[in-house]
Amino acid sequence: MADITIDQLETQTFYQIPQIFMSRTEKEYGSDGKLKAKVKWTSRYARELSNDAKLTYAILYNRCLLSIRSYREGKLDFVDDNGSVFLIFTVEDLMDLLDRGKTTVLKLKKELTNLGLLREVSQGANRPNRIYLQTVDASLWEKEYYVTEQNIVHSGQGNRAQTKVTYIHTKTEDSGGKVIFQAQVKSKATPDILTKGGGSKSEPPEKPSKSTKGGGSKSEPPEKPSKSTKSGGSKSEPPVVQNLNPTKIENTNIEKLDNSSSRKAEEISKEIPQPAKTEKLQTPSKSSSFISNPYYNLLQVIADRYNGKFSQFDLLTGEFQHYNLTHHQKMLIATYLENGYVTSEEVLGTIERIPYDCQSPLAYLLKSLNNLETERKLEVKIAAHRRAETYYQELKGKTG
Repeated sequence: MADITIDQLETQTFYQIPQIFMSRTEKEYGSDGKLKAKVKWTSRYARELSNDAKLTYAILYNRCLLSIRSYREGKLDFVDDNGSVFLIFTVEDLMDLLDRGKTTVLKLKKELTNLGLLREVSQGANRPNRIYLQTVDASLWEKEYYVTEQNIVHSGQGNRAQTKVTYIHTKTEDSGGKVIFQAQVKSKATPDILTKGGGSKSEPPEKPSKSTKGGGSKSEPPEKPSKSTKSGGSKSEPPVVQNLNPTKIENTNIEKLDNSSSRKAEEISKEIPQPAKTEKLQTPSKSSSFISNPYYNLLQVIADRYNGKFSQFDLLTGEFQHYNLTHHQKMLIATYLENGYVTSEEVLGTIERIPYDCQSPLAYLLKSLNNLETERKLEVKIAAHRRAETYYQELKGKTG
């Protein structure tokens, strides 16, 4: 065992792990020396990759550097025609390299693939796949802001006071400074309508409940009419607790609660409408669009062709790799059919043209359909422009 010296980098080599794979924090202290806030730099890589997967990326990256060095020496064994560096490793090779079992190696490869850090290209039967390590996406950096809340806690032994620091997540920004999360600041003075007398420091809702005989103002809760006493005087009563009977709540209040609720259902697809809400029915003008019945059969034919092409057998793992269209994805394809610029035969032809080693066949398909639709719209626009020119030229010739 020895200390690290200034010559350490010249005597030993290390694996390089990208900094975006790790989280780091910056803390801010006040003039009194107490912690005020914290900023945390993190990313999707840091949250979702296991430590073994991060180390696997570093090891494979080191092998890529060796391949680049060999290429500069004139060896072209591990560089393809596009200048991309690839690796040749069987599962057994990776097991020996990482010192892990087969199940763990397959899990690590899946982690890297799911985050776009690794892709494989099949070389045919009985030949190992080419492994292409992908560069990291620096735009995935996120900046999380936290404020501190310090509370004094008394421990059980000797009743000693200790300060407990709690971090409250207030905001998250992406690498470009755009706010992607903003916490809602909650008021500390929350009204409690079930306390004695029904009073609280905060104001009641602006819209009062039904007026009473005593006549309440908008800014004050209604009061009970004063009861006469034996001596002829009146006895002041505390404000009445609000009536919580749900059958007597006005519809406008229900709509307010419905609009501000954080549990509103999200729209699943263009085919399935939103669930019905309390006292609020959907109108035809506001309902989501439906895919007409004839497209269901066409979509099933398209899905069968897509699923059949991209269900592949991996010779290295002995497992099938399935790319199955989900209901939502089929609805995306149906949108192009419904617009009328793309036919089902053209969709099937596009599926046949997708390369077998494509890592994102759905994105390839949707982009191709979008390009085709855009070109068709431009074609229609040009034809309409030409017809208009011909019409006005003929009209000008007749009047001239």
